[in-house]
Amino acid sequence: MGTLISMSGELLHSKGEEGARRAKHWLDATTRANARWVNPNPTAIPKLTFEWAQGSTFSYDLGGILIGGDLDGQEFLVESKFYQTDGDQGTLYVEYLAKCYRAYVTRPDRCDNFMWITWHPFSLKKWAKLCSEGEVRSAVLAYPEKALGCEVEEAASQVDDEACKAVAERLWLILLSERQENLVISKKHLGWIRERETAEEGF
Repeated sequence: MGTLISMSGELLHSKGEEGARRAKHWLDATTRANARWVNPNPTAIPKLTFEWAQGSTFSYDLGGILIGGDLDGQEFLVESKFYQTDGDQGTLYVEYLAKCYRAYVTRPDRCDNFMWITWHPFSLKKWAKLCSEGEVRSAVLAYPEKALGCEVEEAASQVDDEACKAVAERLWLILLSERQENLVISKKHLGWIRERETAEEGF
């Protein structure tokens, strides 16, 4: 039994790394994002790690800076799920929203955009509401000790509704497919664009 659990853990870890790698590749290939930080790279860990209210920590899979237009210079934080089924995404997404709330109330300067990137839809009955203020509030109430540092009985009065609204406005729910990943700019052409941008910036 222990061997099976170990193999399952290794498989999940491997899929997690694969999802982060593919999410980074796709984001970079849009030419509108520079995914600079990927867990568990040592330089990325402090950029992607935040603290729950009771002292433990959580981290995002990757992050970076958006490029161009109204989003230029904004940071983004990403949770990637390289799933072929809906799996346990519904449950994990609720915790993710609580994480985003906690990250925002502690470090709003680092929380311009929160992205959930997945290869399979989930929670289809409320898909259209997954990025709503109400869903963020419900998630915080589901994790009161971690997100608020209080007991369940006190949680409703401790939630910051303005923070829930701010988090909802910053949420991105991105659904990819393996074929879609091929319809992006090549690494060669992306390199040319990056070189051109660097030259125009005068570096």
